[in-house]
Amino acid sequence: MARIRSCDSLETLVTTAYDLDEIVDLLALPRPFESSAAPGIAGRIATLPLRDAVALVVNDWADDKFRQLSAVIVRQSGPPIRSLEEIRNLYAEVEAAPAS
Repeated sequence: MARIRSCDSLETLVTTAYDLDEIVDLLALPRPFESSAAPGIAGRIATLPLRDAVALVVNDWADDKFRQLSAVIVRQSGPPIRSLEEIRNLYAEVEAAPAS
């Protein structure tokens, strides 16, 4: 995935490579009526390979927009993936990559 970042009118191309087999934590915010936990505190849904985490968010949660939008994928190798757009782009990469 490539992103363009603007820095004082100078644009640079930033490419992020992901290890699709990296074990990650998938987090999501609970709805206020689902949990007695403090609002805004994401709960761990699962620990699984990155390729499975993005597939879960895009496919299995397709009918639950709140859950999709609140999904956070926490990686050990870099910053968390917080944006649904970034998760969808990564899912496209997963679909194009051969399964390992």
